[in-house]
Amino acid sequence: MAMEIKETFQKIFGNRGLKSFLVGMMVFAVAGIVVFLTTKHGDVVLFINRYSREAWDPIATFLTDLGLGTFVAGLMALLLFWKVRYGLTGLINLGLVGIFTNLGKKVIFSNRPRPFNYFYYDDFHRFLYHAELNYHYSFPSGHTMTIFSAMSLIAFFVGKRSAGIFFFFAALIIGFTRIYLLQHFFLDVYVGAIVGVFCTILAVLLLNGVLRLQRFSWFDQPIYKIRFKRQ
Repeated sequence: MAMEIKETFQKIFGNRGLKSFLVGMMVFAVAGIVVFLTTKHGDVVLFINRYSREAWDPIATFLTDLGLGTFVAGLMALLLFWKVRYGLTGLINLGLVGIFTNLGKKVIFSNRPRPFNYFYYDDFHRFLYHAELNYHYSFPSGHTMTIFSAMSLIAFFVGKRSAGIFFFFAALIIGFTRIYLLQHFFLDVYVGAIVGVFCTILAVLLLNGVLRLQRFSWFDQPIYKIRFKRQ
């Protein structure tokens, strides 16, 4: 098993798509540290809110819904019809996201308020009346964790540098809609992004390095082509 885990690590970090995604993550991680050192909690929310526009609200709402677990689960289920490897890895990935999200929100950091419960109404430059009025369970951002796990996994599947760059920026924009819509703080999005990518690496490592499902022919087939032999 140790050999399979080592080979899986090599495939993960040697994949051009994921490598370029991780480069974007490293830049984001460093930029995030600068933000934490130079701002107070909530400053990023108020800064983005200052430049929000009514015309952008529907776009932000549409984009943020791409980070819903139900949407991503449907997408990963569809990947089963491409290859069982893709769909199953995606669903396991999403399951890990669900575990980490609930541990963070409901168990470890259950007392973390959301922006609507942290600021006063007058603190906002512009109040988004159509935004969901969520007050609790702020940390981490589940939407961000979900979309970063999904986009990093797809970048891994595609395996091209351009795909990694594209999917990183797509995930970043969707993650920042959570701040735009006054649902999360920068810290929530920052940690959610990092944990989301960690879930991708863990899911690939689990299925390929630990369970070694690549040994089975059905793992690389579309689900509709799998034939079970009669005893």
